[in-house]
Amino acid sequence: MRRMHYKLEDFNWSLLAVVLCLLFLGILNLHSAASMRNPDLYLTQLYWALIGCVIVASINLFDYRITENLAYLFYFAICIALVLVLVVGKSAGGARRWLALGPIIFQPSEIAKLATIFCLARYFGQRPGGYTLRGLVRPLNLSRPIFLLGLLFWSWSKPWFVDPIGELARTLSAHYDRMPVEVNEFLWFRLLLLGALLVVLMVTFYFVDQIERRQALLEPWSKTKRKKIVFLWALFYGVLFSFVILAWNNPWLVDPVGHLLNVLWLEARPGGAYTALDPGWVLRTLMLFLALIYLSLGVWAWRNFKKQNIEDKLIAPIDLLLLPTVLIMAEPDLGTAGIVVLIGMTMIWIVGVQMRSQVIMLGCGSLLALIGWFGVLKEYQKRRILTFLAPEEDITGAGWNAYQSLIAVGSGRWFGKGHREGSQTQLSFLPEQHTDFAFSVWAEEHGLLGTVGVLLLYFLFVVIIFRIAIDARERYGALLATGIGALILWQSLINISMVTGMFPVVGMPLPLFSYGGSSLLTILFGVGFLFSIYLRCRTP
Repeated sequence: MRRMHYKLEDFNWSLLAVVLCLLFLGILNLHSAASMRNPDLYLTQLYWALIGCVIVASINLFDYRITENLAYLFYFAICIALVLVLVVGKSAGGARRWLALGPIIFQPSEIAKLATIFCLARYFGQRPGGYTLRGLVRPLNLSRPIFLLGLLFWSWSKPWFVDPIGELARTLSAHYDRMPVEVNEFLWFRLLLLGALLVVLMVTFYFVDQIERRQALLEPWSKTKRKKIVFLWALFYGVLFSFVILAWNNPWLVDPVGHLLNVLWLEARPGGAYTALDPGWVLRTLMLFLALIYLSLGVWAWRNFKKQNIEDKLIAPIDLLLLPTVLIMAEPDLGTAGIVVLIGMTMIWIVGVQMRSQVIMLGCGSLLALIGWFGVLKEYQKRRILTFLAPEEDITGAGWNAYQSLIAVGSGRWFGKGHREGSQTQLSFLPEQHTDFAFSVWAEEHGLLGTVGVLLLYFLFVVIIFRIAIDARERYGALLATGIGALILWQSLINISMVTGMFPVVGMPLPLFSYGGSSLLTILFGVGFLFSIYLRCRTP
């Protein structure tokens, strides 16, 4: 490879200045935030920052393009580390997120953010944009039926799979001492149902008329045949309308969802149909049969789609995003999992996705959020979301963190209380003040003016990164910079929104500002590649 000669003006001094400012302010803030609990914690962060700066300088010596062929190896190594966390990881606070390698304890989920960025940049960097939902999911890839079969065998004896309706009924019965829903008179639902039937009726007659017009050129319908067709359709819809009118006051039409929940609740009481688990085989056999058919279709596609390479036959872009996300959610760490999803979706959106596919993905995301609320989120996670709008209703419980953070931010006023003078911080009212709520400490001690200054630094940070992405010479470098920019953007936005009461409380450190060796080194590792991308795009 031809040796490159670089000049001082080829270096991105603006990026260096912003990063060093944020590092300095973060360590200064940590000197106050941890002064009452661990006065030397800021020194630990300083050591991590120095190690990170060495890493940045080392990465800058190498051409970032050599990582393109190593992206998948890095990605799968981190996925293995995430699996090891679930098996032999260290637990704290009800979550298993840390892995110990001798004296070194690190959080693989933080590194998984970068691994996902490198992997997606490698994948999309070698393929054109303009993706559809089918192109992102690749439903006939072998990874899809194999994963479905694995999920099927894993959930084979799970109550929600063995007896789903009964389990839902028993869950309702366990959570409510009396009927969970009071049946209401929802007139709008019945009127909407009538309107939908009327619209379908009009559409049906429209298509019948169109078919008759086309048929008139070949074999016109007789009047008797036309009257018979119109009569049959009118009779069919007349029966439907009559059924709705006769059942107008039936609970299934008055409040269908509420009535269904009440019926399930009653059937789970002693003597009901869903009192005990009923391990039926019909659903499981049907799902196994469908999964085997799906696997057969995948094998057929593997053998017949010869134009695709092995990589496209095995994996799809959505697989590369979902694998680390699912492993991180299992820890559980919903905040980091959400960041990984946001990073991946930002990169996919930049690559180019058709509008119709974006709408479908949004709808699927909403459905998954609904399923996640009832089947994935734990009670403490639900309480965090429910107290987001009104933390004062549970100040001593789930709303404590958010409420104390708002007090700290608001008490800073214009100029703040001064370094190590914040009452919320020094009296330890503010929990996790050296990690997730580090920005609250800064707002209390430096006020609105200091807060605006830090926000401007993060704004410049993101602008510089995306400017590097625009100027990158090849697709891989542009996507790599975009992914790192998305990481900084979303993580900063969510953390600052969280501490100011505009977002539910989640475990989310502020980049370069909050305490944490894994988080700091991950960000600086990405910054090192930003310098490398910028330097190579400045040389011929």
